[in-house]
Parts: sequence; C-alpha cells; structure tokens
Amino acid sequence: MFNLPSKFFYYVIYFVLFVTAQGFSMWGQYFTLPYKNLTMWEAYKMAIPFAWLDWLIMTFVVNIGNTYDLVTPTQDTFLLIIIQFVLILIINQYYLKQKIYRSDIIAFFIILFGFFVSFFHLVSKYLGIPIPSHDGDKTPDEAHSTIKVDRYDALTGSNKPLSYAEIASS
Repeated sequence: MFNLPSKFFYYVIYFVLFVTAQGFSMWGQYFTLPYKNLTMWEAYKMAIPFAWLDWLIMTFVVNIGNTYDLVTPTQDTFLLIIIQFVLILIINQYYLKQKIYRSDIIAFFIILFGFFVSFFHLVSKYLGIPIPSHDGDKTPDEAHSTIKVDRYDALTGSNKPLSYAEIASS
C-alpha cells in the first residue's frame, strides 16, 4: 500500500541533516570570535547550545547512514572534514570578513583528492598491496573489537569472560 522511499531519498535526508548539524557546529565554534572581551565562560555559554544541536542531529544522521547502509564510518569522517572545511571558508568570507586565498581553495582540492585516494584504494591498487577485507557478517568496528578480545585472551591465557567481581578484586 505504501511505497518505501528510495535510497536516493535517504541520501538526500542524510546529506541535508549532515550539513545542518555541521552548520550548527561550525557556527558555534566561530560566532564568538568577533567579541574580543568575552571570558572563556561567556564564550562557552554562548557556544554550547550549538554543540548540543550538532550532537542531537548527528545522532540521527549516523543512524540513517547505518540503518540504510548509505556510508561507512570512514566516509562519515571524510564527509565531516569536507563539509567543515567548506563551512569554515564560508564563515571566514562572510561573517569574519576574511579573504579566501588561492591556497585555501587548493587545500580543499587536496582534501578531496585524499578522499578519492582513500575511497578507491588508489595507492594500494597501484602498488599491488592487498586491500584487507572484513568478515561479511561483521562491521569493521565489531571485527576490530573481536581482535582485541582475542589478543586479550591470548595474553591472559583465559577464554572465559571475566565477571565484575573478578575485575573489582584485582
């Protein structure tokens, strides 16, 4: 009866919310700069609501990205860097009235180039370095935590889980 939205719809929602969250974050970090006589506490009180809004919205963004398998955690991080860089340039130009230099634009394209090198494994493919894969049933974070648990078990010689009482007594 009801059609589920397409993946494109979720990408749009993800991106709009991501930019909104980072907009709050960057604005919260930079909007107090013109006020030269603020104490640290006054600046903190002015900026912290923006950090809260960023945190709240980013919680939904990450959930959308994970639920609908839109991006990986690494892609989240790259997108965060790129969006924050663009927003900083915009805030510098229009709010702080600072010039944007050619080197700023070149730095942006260097960041984008780094994103593509990492995303498409260009160096690994060029040098013939094998690209590690993760278990299909585990996310990279779960695979990493499993490795940590295995390493702990190997070092302690114990395969049984520790209870809180055992940890507290040592």
